[in-house]
Amino acid sequence: MAEITKVGIFFVHFALIFYTLFILFESKKQRATNIVLLLIIFAVLFDITATACMMIGTTRTYFTFHGIIGYIGLLLMIIDFILLLRYRIKFGTETLISRPLYVYSKIAYFWWLAAFITGVIVSIFRH
Repeated sequence: MAEITKVGIFFVHFALIFYTLFILFESKKQRATNIVLLLIIFAVLFDITATACMMIGTTRTYFTFHGIIGYIGLLLMIIDFILLLRYRIKFGTETLISRPLYVYSKIAYFWWLAAFITGVIVSIFRH
């Protein structure tokens, strides 16, 4: 396994931690607070870094089953951040997050988890 891929694996674990904390804080606070936004910003940045490292380190095509699920997961995470930021700008930090936005966050998170898990499975069977 290429060293850059190992760096990507390191960063994807941080993305997992921050994205999970984001979901937990979002469901607890139910508002677009500073901590909620900060957690998803870090999750997005770590996942972008991880994805880039893994793309650089791959010896195969970028369009594998895991890759496509992962790209979609990253895109859903970025959209989640943008929607949450727009919601905060429009309604402030004191308004409860709308149910559709909250549901979207959960769907995006579980899709992202599916990408993470498929990555683990691919890694186990490849090595």
